[in-house]
Amino acid sequence: MSGQLIINFKKVANPKSILAAKLGMDIADIVQETIEGTIAANHGATLEQINDGLVIRGLELGFLHVLSQEYRDLTPLLRERFQYEPLDEKYYIKKNSKFKTHVDVRLRVRYYLLSYMRGMEHKGVFPNFDDIVLSVMPLLKNGITPPKQTVLSVLEGVASRDSNGRWRLRKEQGELPL
Repeated sequence: MSGQLIINFKKVANPKSILAAKLGMDIADIVQETIEGTIAANHGATLEQINDGLVIRGLELGFLHVLSQEYRDLTPLLRERFQYEPLDEKYYIKKNSKFKTHVDVRLRVRYYLLSYMRGMEHKGVFPNFDDIVLSVMPLLKNGITPPKQTVLSVLEGVASRDSNGRWRLRKEQGELPL
């Protein structure tokens, strides 16, 4: 048997691939986890908040010098992986997508609860607990799915239940900055 084999290679400028190649996969994973954690903790994060989180984590784990030398602009990675909202100049987890790295389960629950509850409040709808769980649980399945009790305890921290079993965000949770 004889024949020819032609292989074509295409160099792709993928921000995640560039980050992994230049920093090593472990550091790239830490960067991704730090970005997602910052977004979850602040329910959306500005570029400054993300940079601050990366600087702190880089100092703690000793890769700040590598990060600052090899990957100065995180904007392409952020634009590709996250949703940017020009109105409040924040990055968010893309709608209906899950966290890609390990972020504390209570922080993930809080992030998705606030997103869902704000959306419902904007529509003038105040959901019951079953509706909330049905909407939020599928987004939480990256690794460990939390029990309903965890969802309920986080929900009680950000919302209150009326006499009909409907949930409303507390004032400080429902308000968004202008």
